[in-house]
Amino acid sequence: MTHTFDSLIRMTPRDLDGILAAGAAPALSSMVGHEFRGWNVFGDVVAKGVGAVMGIQRFAKGFFIRDGADADAAAFIEGYNMKIQRGERDMPWTAIPNDASPTRHGYFRVHRAGEGDRAGRHENALLLDYSLGDPKPGLFDGGGLKDFVVIADKANPDVLLGKAYMRVGPIESVAGFFVLERLRPASFSPALRTRS
Repeated sequence: MTHTFDSLIRMTPRDLDGILAAGAAPALSSMVGHEFRGWNVFGDVVAKGVGAVMGIQRFAKGFFIRDGADADAAAFIEGYNMKIQRGERDMPWTAIPNDASPTRHGYFRVHRAGEGDRAGRHENALLLDYSLGDPKPGLFDGGGLKDFVVIADKANPDVLLGKAYMRVGPIESVAGFFVLERLRPASFSPALRTRS
């Protein structure tokens, strides 16, 4: 069975954990210059309700590299989140306030499989580290997040599965799973604001 965007968003966290463990990281060059539609998979009724109220069920992620560098030779690439209008999975992924002026936020740095500060977790996955984003996101904009992302099914490399961890002070917990699917090319690359 091929895993698709629609099949993955209907799975349980336990099933998604198994797929994540068996998945492989996409090449950084396959991510750069693209935006992916995203869907948060909430594990229980309470989380689903909170996600619906907060309007975070649907989102998008984009990936870029600065100064035209070679993504396969670079130490990392970067990315951002985009706010998306509420709707069902079969509705268009339209940015807030609109596609011509999207709200980009929650910037992160992307490390290859096995690299970055991952504390031994998910060595097979890309690491999206929000603590290294530029501009650096605040707590309510993803500042405590670390996401791990794999290709869910090698027969369908445009569909990715992610698992998010949230750290607040010394406490870290699983924030949930999400599914990404390649949506469109994107040429966005912001000016560097800080240096680390």
